[in-house]
Amino acid sequence: MGKGMWVYNPKPAKLTQNAKDFLLKRVNNFVASSERLSKEVNRIDIRAGRIYMFHLVEQFIPAGIEVQFIKSLIDGKYVEYPMARITLFDARGEQCTADWLRHTGQWYDVHKGNLDECLKFIEDNQQWF
Repeated sequence: MGKGMWVYNPKPAKLTQNAKDFLLKRVNNFVASSERLSKEVNRIDIRAGRIYMFHLVEQFIPAGIEVQFIKSLIDGKYVEYPMARITLFDARGEQCTADWLRHTGQWYDVHKGNLDECLKFIEDNQQWF
């Protein structure tokens, strides 16, 4: 970007506990009804106006090698990683983005729409998520 250019970067919505419960129920229902997401999504969390979906990745540890992990392993062999993120710009989910996590730790929005459209995009685009 050139010098002196303005970039519009909206902030995520501040959510009440009732809004979080409502959104969590909607996302859980969608994930449970999805054939692919019901197998891949391990946990859903809402923090700071964003919905995070996590999945488990099995760690391969060769026999006889002593390895220490920064995060403790789940069931002795799984690590939990963020799979996708939905950034909410209003409490009802009418404006949001589906975000993809790069290997660098940066999130990129790859789809804009309402909550249902973002969930459908995450479900349909296995190459991203």
